[in-house]
Amino acid sequence: MKPHNNSAMRVVLLGYMHGRGGIQTHTRFLAEGLRERGHEVTIVSPAPMRSHGHEDTTEGVHIYNGLADLVRIVRGAEPDVAVATGTGWASMLGVLAAGRSCKKVFFEVMSGARPAAFDPRVLSRFGFDAIVGQGSPVTRRFMKEFSWRGPSETIPALPEPLERQFTIPARKLRSVKKGVRFAYFGRFGPAKNVRLLIERFEDYAGSKGTLDIWGGGSDADELAKLIKDSGLADRITMKGRYPEGQAYIGLLQDYDLMLLPTVAEEGAPLVLLEAMACGLPFVANGMGGIPDYTNPDSIITENGDITDFIPSVVKMVERLESADVDLARLQKHYADHFSFVRLVDRWEAFLLTLAKPE
Repeated sequence: MKPHNNSAMRVVLLGYMHGRGGIQTHTRFLAEGLRERGHEVTIVSPAPMRSHGHEDTTEGVHIYNGLADLVRIVRGAEPDVAVATGTGWASMLGVLAAGRSCKKVFFEVMSGARPAAFDPRVLSRFGFDAIVGQGSPVTRRFMKEFSWRGPSETIPALPEPLERQFTIPARKLRSVKKGVRFAYFGRFGPAKNVRLLIERFEDYAGSKGTLDIWGGGSDADELAKLIKDSGLADRITMKGRYPEGQAYIGLLQDYDLMLLPTVAEEGAPLVLLEAMACGLPFVANGMGGIPDYTNPDSIITENGDITDFIPSVVKMVERLESADVDLARLQKHYADHFSFVRLVDRWEAFLLTLAKPE
């Protein structure tokens, strides 16, 4: 497809492109979408950390070694607009070094919080033209905590476009008379608060519900011990790393309700968009940009108050039991607001307006 206004851009996207995470997913698929519309996109990334041990193979990724190399790559691309995603000093400086004719954007995918005065994101005030927040609460918080007074926009990060790459069947509610099948997908760490799902399991799962916990992280051993000590090993299972592609879609559609009890400083987890795309309702604690994912067929607790989380799960179980959830409507909400085409539309329009104002 050609750009909507027939005006091609040269775009540089800076972000860490190794391993598996939101920045990598967003950058990869935004580049793909913009390229299909005729724009020239260069992705710039630092070398992989030792724990990842590999370089990304996405088309057009340039690995830099040191600030001088970064500046050479960015300037060599002669961008109309450069977007830094992440919190590194180098990427911020690399954008600032892109040249006067280049419009400079910072994309905040964290919560917008400023944990310390000496934070790379303060550089946004010294030469950046606009900031984008992944969610509206994120944008507002960033503007406040970093004293941003310039143009701002809220655009979600792109999740993996499952609907574009694979077949996503339409979903209808199944009976939960034999128990609700709950699932958690994501990292295990203290702030992800997965232990709450185990400690309060009997308060929301009734006598027949089950919980599968997918993912990995620092709390894995502790969570496994908690399940065993609680005598719930026949109903709560740690499943390990979840699959990708069509198998991932099938897995998401095999559950009745996703649970995300995070108390972390969040941007907006992409797994909730992937659940929405597959017609899997969720209950999520309303941290960071998560409230922007509000829809009629899920519950997001207000103001990130974790004390409301378990009561919200109970309420969603009651809705499932009374068939008061419309999974087709949930999938349509995703298609209308968060699909690959819709988000590329929004990013393209924003970048074009900034880089090539009429």
